[in-house]
Amino acid sequence: MSALGSILSERFGVSGRSTLLASLAALTASLVVAEREAWLSQDYVNSQLQKFQDLPARKQYALGITAALALIYAALWLLTPVVNKVLLVDFACFTPPQRLRCSRKRLMDEMKLKGIFTEANLEFQGKILERSGLGDETGLSDGIAAMKDGEVRTTLRAALDESEMILYDVVEQLINKANIDPQEIDIVIVSCSCFAPTPSMAAMIVNHFKLRRDVLTYNLSGMGCSSSLICVDMVKHLLKALPNKMALVVNHENITQNWYVGNDRSMLVCNCLFRLGGAGALLSNRPKDLKRAKYQLEHTVRVHLGCEDDAFGCMGNGEDSEGIQGVFLRRNVVNVAGRALKVNLQRLGPLVLPITEMVKVVLQKGYIPKFNNAFEHFLLHTGGRAVIDEMEEKLSLTAAQCQPSKDALYRFGNTSAASTWYILSNIEHTSGVRRGDRVWQLGFGGGFKCNSAVWKARRANNDQHPCWE
Repeated sequence: MSALGSILSERFGVSGRSTLLASLAALTASLVVAEREAWLSQDYVNSQLQKFQDLPARKQYALGITAALALIYAALWLLTPVVNKVLLVDFACFTPPQRLRCSRKRLMDEMKLKGIFTEANLEFQGKILERSGLGDETGLSDGIAAMKDGEVRTTLRAALDESEMILYDVVEQLINKANIDPQEIDIVIVSCSCFAPTPSMAAMIVNHFKLRRDVLTYNLSGMGCSSSLICVDMVKHLLKALPNKMALVVNHENITQNWYVGNDRSMLVCNCLFRLGGAGALLSNRPKDLKRAKYQLEHTVRVHLGCEDDAFGCMGNGEDSEGIQGVFLRRNVVNVAGRALKVNLQRLGPLVLPITEMVKVVLQKGYIPKFNNAFEHFLLHTGGRAVIDEMEEKLSLTAAQCQPSKDALYRFGNTSAASTWYILSNIEHTSGVRRGDRVWQLGFGGGFKCNSAVWKARRANNDQHPCWE
């Protein structure tokens, strides 16, 4: 029966409850055909009725009640709506407190006081900051923002303090916004690329909020700035197999232990771009969440260029010539990102582009389709001002379509996997999202990865988000 269900699912798109019902019907039909002469004969029917009548009255009543309860249960099971979509119930973003906000000037002054960076590298970092697109309200962790005379605190305890502050705040916001009991959470997925303590961050959430003992937890590390989309894709596959569940996704990057104090320019760039942040989302396939869900997931597309050596080594954790750890970005990272994006678009295009655009792609050699005809809102990874400008040009997007991404970069900096959630919160807070609007969530990550998710608004969303007030 499981083999039949698999065939129905793969070949005809029948899945979930439909697969089970179809498989049971096929099994019953095969048994009836095999034993049709015995089962359909009048003698067989009479013999079974006689056996039932010969039973004691108590057993007859018990069998009758059991059959009635089975029919009632089957009716309720069949009438209960099945949700075959991934619903985004709500999401929340972390707001750095005032004490942790650090202007570009103050950061440069403190780095000069440290006395480690050469004059040439101080000038290099100053130029990166000026061109980065970051503003003067971005946040740094306690271990870095509280620096005095250039000294920073990058201990394990300081890194844990940063992660605990963000994780607990984001989950608390979600619980309050969605008005749920933590016991309702069935799945927890946390992503943090460069910091993987034991117990895991997922375990930290389970402990702090006292989640159920049967909660499923997953902790993703090393997946880069697009790990939020990997989490969404992972939830999509989990909810296909697990009906009536709610999943909590939290995306965060720890900057305390990744602050670089050397003179390798490929690692100094990250000091200038990455900032304090985190976000979380509640995703569900529960029937009770159908009416209140903000969005539903339409598509996910994942591309991995790890088979190409230059793509694999263009960014990641490493050590400089003096053994100082940091996160490096190679010069070819922009070129690799462009290749990965091209592959992603080739797979995403047939799923979302209007027919008119698809015809132009076929008939006009070298035609670049206009994706602004496929979506109303764009959540572009905030890797830097140059990255957003490049995508704006290559994708033929308008300045207005890219402005939310630039605003998120200016206000919060590069918050890694959480960045696209900050952009969506900006859109909801400022212009709003109309029912039926399509949202494209796009992220890049080491390895090298380019991942997409397409959402459709189930209702108008004009929430006021604290991080933008």
